[in-house]
Amino acid sequence: MSEWHEALAQLAVFEKLDREEIELLAAGVGEQTFEPGEIMFSEGDAPSGMMVVLDGAVELIGSFAGGVERVFGTLRSGQVLGLLCLIDDGPKPATARVVEPTSVLTLERAVIADLRDSAPLTWARIISGLSGQLAAQTRLILEQYRRSIAWGLEVSGCAGFNFNRLLSDSVAVEVELVNGACVAGVIMGIEADETGHNLLLRSDDGRLRLISYRSVVQVMVAQADFDPALVE
Repeated sequence: MSEWHEALAQLAVFEKLDREEIELLAAGVGEQTFEPGEIMFSEGDAPSGMMVVLDGAVELIGSFAGGVERVFGTLRSGQVLGLLCLIDDGPKPATARVVEPTSVLTLERAVIADLRDSAPLTWARIISGLSGQLAAQTRLILEQYRRSIAWGLEVSGCAGFNFNRLLSDSVAVEVELVNGACVAGVIMGIEADETGHNLLLRSDDGRLRLISYRSVVQVMVAQADFDPALVE
């Protein structure tokens, strides 16, 4: 029995496979480990195969106009990277950055192609097991893209608030973050560094907060404070 048989059998994405099919799959599996901050692959890279997270955490990051990056989501144990390589030969649609010590099982494209050609029924069951994750990741990316356009920070190149007016008029705002928290205050400035753009916010408790654009879902202005001049 392959050393990866038990590990694969415990993953939800392969739960529809029988013992022999798991063993067939395990014959082509490898393992890689990554440290926090490492880039597993970058947006635009050629497809390289599929990876299943055994433990740790990996962020999926997309790029938008103006050099702005947004985190689409975080993948953890049992979740799959490289799903689209099962469908087409297009480039990677996002960057994968490690945020915790992480180990993954790898299945190279050549192994995937051989399995698809030699065991079509097994391949169909694998695709069936992965379809839910593929749909969930697609919905997540579309929602993050919609939100990025919706709140429209100037540096993204999207239409939205006139941030110069927000700054000059000291308009009170509420910033919703990707972790679900909301911070109320006044935007004092927009700063850029090597990681991207940040909002400098004086919160209602009097503290200055530097908030990464990647952490922002939306910026809200109270209806009572709304002025058409705030919209570009």
